[in-house]
Amino acid sequence: MVLTEPERRLREAFATGAKVDVRGAATAEEPETDGPGWGPERTVRAEVIRTLLLGGADTRPGETPVVHLVGARVTGRLKLVFAEACCVLRLEKCWFEQAPQLYGAALRVTGFGGSYLPGLAINTATVAGNLDLMRTRIRGMVNLANARIDGSLLLQGAWLSHPGGVALDGSRLEAASGIVGREGFRAEGEIRLREARVGEALRLEGAYLHHPGGDALCAESIQVGTRIDCGDGFRAEGAIVLTDATVGRAVSFRDATVEHPTGHALAAGHLQVPELDLRATHWDGAIDLRHGRLDVPHLPTGPSAPALRLDGLTYRALEPHLPADRCLALVERDPDGYRPQPYQQLAAIYQAIGHDDDARAVLLAKQRRRRATLRPLGRAWGRLLDATVGYGYRPWLAGLWLTALTLLGTAVFRAAHPKPVKPGEGAPFSPLVYTLDLLIPVGGLGQRNAWYWPSAPVQWLAYVLIAAGWVLTTAVVAGVTRMLNRS
Repeated sequence: MVLTEPERRLREAFATGAKVDVRGAATAEEPETDGPGWGPERTVRAEVIRTLLLGGADTRPGETPVVHLVGARVTGRLKLVFAEACCVLRLEKCWFEQAPQLYGAALRVTGFGGSYLPGLAINTATVAGNLDLMRTRIRGMVNLANARIDGSLLLQGAWLSHPGGVALDGSRLEAASGIVGREGFRAEGEIRLREARVGEALRLEGAYLHHPGGDALCAESIQVGTRIDCGDGFRAEGAIVLTDATVGRAVSFRDATVEHPTGHALAAGHLQVPELDLRATHWDGAIDLRHGRLDVPHLPTGPSAPALRLDGLTYRALEPHLPADRCLALVERDPDGYRPQPYQQLAAIYQAIGHDDDARAVLLAKQRRRRATLRPLGRAWGRLLDATVGYGYRPWLAGLWLTALTLLGTAVFRAAHPKPVKPGEGAPFSPLVYTLDLLIPVGGLGQRNAWYWPSAPVQWLAYVLIAAGWVLTTAVVAGVTRMLNRS
């Protein structure tokens, strides 16, 4: 193979790992997208790079060979399918005519930092170190499905563009150290990390993901060792999917913006993570947390808070600590309507910290919300329980009703003139005792059967008091039973 001048320099530098920069001083800062116009002095054939990666050049004892090329126009396709690279590959600020095909390869540390590529296929490959895509511009899909990276996937400042499609497919990707997409990382198209395993963290602070109407980040069933950070100015136009995800320490959307108005902005059903921070700058779309297992959720608050699906969600504490009415506003906005479990879970949290009044307020709100789902007779009975004893969570209401009826009866019966059933027998008439005898449905105080009223209106009041006594007693028993059973 006859080598050109830049190819010869690359071959000679291979043995010692020296960098070969083919840019001239005047063109050192020109963008990589200008690559089609670069001349022969900056052109290197992909075939030459492949030959070096497969050990097709001499090495020197005590030296570490490296293919390190900067600023070149790479023609042809760099194809290393199911092959084993003998050295580190660093192709920086290069322009690629065709998308490299490295799938199934066994690679050392590999980097395309600052380069332009029309796509990249590294699926099912193994990388013994970092995969460096920092500040790359890739028009087309980056395929990392089933790949294994022993270090980190570095995406700082990268721009992946595959509008309407998958910008990065990391399905079942293994990244031992982490995935870092910070410092202006941008993706047009879906970032897919289904069933990926990330040893440390998925860092997307300040990133911009653009896939409106679809999934901006699909990380269903992902496993992350420490944290997923989508905060500090992170922006997604499209849904974030963390369904069935497991994260060791925290998931954060602090100061983020997520827009998916036609569905779930965040789909995180069955998510397992100790801490979840949802205090984003803006949510446009619902949040699905159904059947998740958390220790501490930091929930969004305020009038602009999104609708939350909470059925089956369990947690040990709640941040920020809010009074019951503020938290109930979140629970009652569930698009699925009434579900008992979110109320029970919230009440349990208040009980655990000794806020029994807030717990009772939550359980009372639960019964009122449930009442709307009942048939007319059930709703009527529920309103009676609510008005009389607050479903058992406000038993003092029964005391107020009894006191009011006792005062009413005593005043009316004192002004009226009863007749004895058997003149000369029984205890003297007492308006107070007579009223209590009517209100108490069981037993007797000896007044109800000893006196009668010739006046019909007063007699009807007696009947009303008897009925009220039965109703209040039944309501108290039903309400207290409901409270004890936590139904």
